[in-house]
Amino acid sequence: MITTRKAHSWTNEWRPFVLIGLVIGLSFNAHVIARDSKSQAPRELAIVGARMYSSPDAAPVEDSVVVVRDGRIVRVGSRSNTAVPPDARVIDAHGTVLTAGFWNCHIHLMTADQLNATTAKAETLQTSLEEMLTRWGFTTVFDLASSTDNALALRRRVNSGEIAGPMILTVGDPFFPKDGTPIYVRDFIKAHGWPHEEVSTPEEAAARAARQLDRGTDGVKIFAGAIVGGQIGVLPMRIDIAKAVVAEAHRRGKPAFAHPSNLAGLNVAIESGVDVLAHTTALEGGVPADWSPELIARLRNHNMALIPTMTLFEVEAKRSGEKPNDLAEVIAMITTEVKNYAAAGGQILFGTDVGYTDAFDTTEEYRLMSAALDWRRILDSLTTAPAGRFGVGAQKGRIAEGMDADLVLLNADPARDSTAFARVRDTIRAGRVIWGVDGSRSCPGRRVRCRSSQLPR
Repeated sequence: MITTRKAHSWTNEWRPFVLIGLVIGLSFNAHVIARDSKSQAPRELAIVGARMYSSPDAAPVEDSVVVVRDGRIVRVGSRSNTAVPPDARVIDAHGTVLTAGFWNCHIHLMTADQLNATTAKAETLQTSLEEMLTRWGFTTVFDLASSTDNALALRRRVNSGEIAGPMILTVGDPFFPKDGTPIYVRDFIKAHGWPHEEVSTPEEAAARAARQLDRGTDGVKIFAGAIVGGQIGVLPMRIDIAKAVVAEAHRRGKPAFAHPSNLAGLNVAIESGVDVLAHTTALEGGVPADWSPELIARLRNHNMALIPTMTLFEVEAKRSGEKPNDLAEVIAMITTEVKNYAAAGGQILFGTDVGYTDAFDTTEEYRLMSAALDWRRILDSLTTAPAGRFGVGAQKGRIAEGMDADLVLLNADPARDSTAFARVRDTIRAGRVIWGVDGSRSCPGRRVRCRSSQLPR
């Protein structure tokens, strides 16, 4: 992550000196190289009065104080033993719950307003990011398949400070099997002139993976099982091709994601060494695909993380006119899969597949997840689990001194109701409110939707 403070220069006529901007470089290890080029706030920020959960396993701190300087947390504690700097900008957080900033580990930067990110108006892009992501508390997101060109262009504009948005990680263009472009994206790809995503040889696949990673993508995604329809149904990727893509990512310390679709796709993901399953699975030949204890053990032995994307199955069922009883059976099956995998020690990451779907509101995902996981495990999936999985656990995922000031203020307590994770009052990235309510002393009680012009400069 790279954070910059703008350097201001004066001519000798006006100033006897030049103030040189400080550039702070923080290199992310392991799987991720991410960037945060937001210019830093000119003074300290204090968030005062919230009930704070500093990590998923921590006891709550009532009437908490979190002090932020230069995008980092410098002081944490209760009001009784933590001083608020007298000149700090204060956000009144009484009546709220404070957690670390949320990760959405499965999004797609492909809504109509996010395309043409190089030339689109900043206002259009920011409104899109607000409605889809920052409104719901996401300070870091992983784009799991879109246009490499477009995703990198959008990230550059966010990192420049032109647009207030989350930290964007991306896999760029996905890898489909030969003749395996999924049936549900064929028209979209053709209509927007996106490049051919199929790979037919290990050499071709590895070369494209290398090109994308060289350009700055943060991982790769294979369609281990591609839904092509017709008599084939799900087309698995050849193992040697899958291994070539995954190996190229691992050579550079980057994660590999897989879209499995069914048990055959799961086997490809396992055998190729994939790190993260982008979905659970629901059907196999038209009937529920049960995750046996043996399959779960294999996934655990490969240290795979799972992104359930449970709402996706409801969205797809409604699109296809599926009967309510059939949908209920599918939801029960994937709930069992998630519950059993978590109980076996499997890591769960939060993700919604938003961008492919228009289900921006995260309430339903939390409701479905709560049938499989308790609220602390859901908080883990939003914070510490992804930060640790992607190699930035020393900087993100918890509220502690020295950590990045990526924070979320909630209007309700998820300990009482997991859907409270969707009731976001403020989303704060690197000490800046990028969406929410302005509750500072300078503007007490004024409820506004934060835009870039309202951010502290």
